[in-house]
Amino acid sequence: MGKIVINGGKRLFGSVCIHGAKNAVLPVMAASLMNEGVTVIRGCPDIADVRAMCGILNHLHCKTDFKKGCLVIDTSMAEYEEIKAEDTKQLRASSVLMGPVLTRFGKVRLAYPGGCSIGSRPLDIHLHALKCFGASWSVSEDFIEMETTGLHPSEITLRFPSVGATENALMAAAAQCGTTVLYNAAKEPEIESLCAYLEKCGAVITGAGTECIRVRGKGVLQSAEFFAKPDRIVAGTYMAAVAACGGSVYLQGVTPSLCRGFLDVFTGMGMDIRMEGEAMLVQMYHRPVNLHKICTGAYPDFPTDMQSMVLSVASVGEGTLILKEQIFENRFKTVPWLKKMGADITLSGDSVLVKGVETLKGSEVYGEDLRGTAALITAGLAAQETTVIHDADYILRGYMDLCENLKGLGAEIEWENS
Repeated sequence: MGKIVINGGKRLFGSVCIHGAKNAVLPVMAASLMNEGVTVIRGCPDIADVRAMCGILNHLHCKTDFKKGCLVIDTSMAEYEEIKAEDTKQLRASSVLMGPVLTRFGKVRLAYPGGCSIGSRPLDIHLHALKCFGASWSVSEDFIEMETTGLHPSEITLRFPSVGATENALMAAAAQCGTTVLYNAAKEPEIESLCAYLEKCGAVITGAGTECIRVRGKGVLQSAEFFAKPDRIVAGTYMAAVAACGGSVYLQGVTPSLCRGFLDVFTGMGMDIRMEGEAMLVQMYHRPVNLHKICTGAYPDFPTDMQSMVLSVASVGEGTLILKEQIFENRFKTVPWLKKMGADITLSGDSVLVKGVETLKGSEVYGEDLRGTAALITAGLAAQETTVIHDADYILRGYMDLCENLKGLGAEIEWENS
């Protein structure tokens, strides 16, 4: 595992281009299995999760070619294979392969997805959705198995607006002749992106971005090209860094609407945000002001993926903040490390009470998940003296050139291979 060394206390100035959204790209990569041609994804980030999904597609005898932000996937020679633990253990998004593999081959045997251990993240919502299409399933200690003699359109109500389950249902629906109606669907921008791709493939979809989505499937899907929008959580990560450190940074290609759900949190903490041309300018020249309470929730509420970074910002904010986590039960792994750096945080069940301190002190800490590692980077940038983040490879799952980009903004930060 690599480590990140930060000499903190520097304000950030300059411009950064926000790369394509991994949570938009990964389901499109999975959906490419449902056509027998070539899918082209432009603006694709070169991150570990994308490479891991390429590996799974290669295992299924697809060809992938990835150069300079352009990923080409040829599924014309795809063949069924069991998707084993060595393929899924690093990638939670491997769960979105269930619908496409089942649709193309009539069966799927998938080892439980891995990724970050931030909570149980049960797959029962995915299984319920696919069962409604006519699939039968069984689960064992290590595998999920599904099969079908033929899927059919359906009306499906999700008990929770799960992003992954919504994606699996949309992909399965697009490949069935007839109309599927999905109730209590997830409304994230990444859902809208997937729907736009599936429409290019031939499906007719209404209601994307709302809780009720109708899909008139085509049966046989055609190949298509997909352009990935900027990653809103990556944009939020840079915003958190500026909020904690101070400075003025242009986020290229980012709009306020893309950052819905957390933009008001940063403005409430005192950040000045405005559009200038094709970039969003974020500025902070004073200590953040902590809001009274923030609760995570399904989109358009405050995203759980931003929780850890805002926790770092609040640690150096003025006043107190109660932060309640309502999505994942194990997303406060950074708390002990932030406390080691001098943060005043009290953890109680699904909530933390943060009493802001004027400054954090550099320390040796450990990354334990993707967003938690980003939060430790945020804290290290704001801290005095040197912070060393061990086990930092988690950051490679979702961020491209993060250390280099921060260095370009004036941070003293280095990646070192352990």
